Amino acid sequence: MAAGNHILKTFSLATMLRMARLLLSLVLTCLLARHLGGAGFGELAVAMALVSILLSVGELGFSRYTVREIMKDGSDAGDVLGTTITARLIVSALLFIGLIAWIGVSSPHASLLYIVYGTQLLTNPATEVLAWLEANGRVSKAVIAQFIGFLASAVFIAFGIWKNEPLWFFALTYALEGWIFIALSACAFWRHGGRIHLRAFQFSRAWALFSRSWPELASQAALILLFRLDTMMIEWLRGPEEAGVYGAAVRVSEMAYFVPGILATLFLPRLMEARQTQSSSYDKRVIDYFSASVMLAFAVAAGLLILSPLLPFAFGHAFERSSEMLRIHAWAFIPYAIGIARTQILTVEDKLAANLPSVIVSVFVNAWLNTEWIPAHGGVGAAWATLVSYTLAWIIWTYFSPDLRAHVSSLMTRAFIGLPRFTLVRARSLFTPTENREARTAN
Repeated sequence: MAAGNHILKTFSLATMLRMARLLLSLVLTCLLARHLGGAGFGELAVAMALVSILLSVGELGFSRYTVREIMKDGSDAGDVLGTTITARLIVSALLFIGLIAWIGVSSPHASLLYIVYGTQLLTNPATEVLAWLEANGRVSKAVIAQFIGFLASAVFIAFGIWKNEPLWFFALTYALEGWIFIALSACAFWRHGGRIHLRAFQFSRAWALFSRSWPELASQAALILLFRLDTMMIEWLRGPEEAGVYGAAVRVSEMAYFVPGILATLFLPRLMEARQTQSSSYDKRVIDYFSASVMLAFAVAAGLLILSPLLPFAFGHAFERSSEMLRIHAWAFIPYAIGIARTQILTVEDKLAANLPSVIVSVFVNAWLNTEWIPAHGGVGAAWATLVSYTLAWIIWTYFSPDLRAHVSSLMTRAFIGLPRFTLVRARSLFTPTENREARTAN
């Protein structure tokens, strides 16, 4: 019971800080967009998109597996972290060198932005300490550290707007947020007895870990590419100003992306419990999870549709066309939320690799549609490409994939058909502790 209360307390803290961060971030984004205009805002968005893809590759898909390695009986957490941090640092350094080489060869207009954002590649491997904090029940320390980093970044963004600082300064504030987050998390790690044995690095051990984590790496990288490809292609095909107008709609829509994650946090423990105990209620819980995800997705989509006409007032009249783009992204949120649910179910069933083909196909479809629609329709065409590719990846592919159609697709269909009968009472049953359910059954 104490462990459950601790998890609930951490979850409540994380949710509260996330909501506060989202509200403040929305205000700052609006102010920054007004200050920089479409072109400046677009250059920031494109540079951030490219570096975020490199960062996902530099993570090597380790995070989930690092936690498992640390929690194994008889494992030395210091040795595990020494291996994972060193491996990530080697790969990230190579990626940074490659980024610098690309800048030297192609000389992009926003070279300094790429360099400033890219420096995070050299410090991001230290986020492996988060795995230790999670394995030792110290997640709240990382949550608070992340929020403090955001507040510091927010102060510098406000200062930069006030002092009319150049573009690179705002890229630096984003990097500063990550550095403060890592530094504070590392302090919590050391204060609670964490250790890193860098001399314990063994290539064979790192390779063995990577051989298990590469599907996670591929899925993460493909997902980030799917989320960021449209912004980069708009800049390439229509210029930075159009990318900035589109980026405003994306920033608002992505602020809702944390909602399915909250739902996953609530459902995942009970799904894992039913799966591990071979409970006959597992399928019912999966159906409930899909149903709750669809209901929540429609509610969030409705909120985004209501919010869309306000974008020109918040961001400025230069972003008037962002409203139409946000309306399309609102509908794209529905397959996205279903996709998060599907991913969590595949995680529970240890079949996460089944996600990869659908995401890869969707990336290619998204790129092709962007090539066809962006030249004629700009950001609106990219938004439609996003809606089509998300629907293909998370819904349509489920019914055609050999790894998904036998089980997951049938449960998804049953959730869709039974949606009118779905109630919060049924959803609550998933969160009821097993012993309470058994007691009520006995009575």
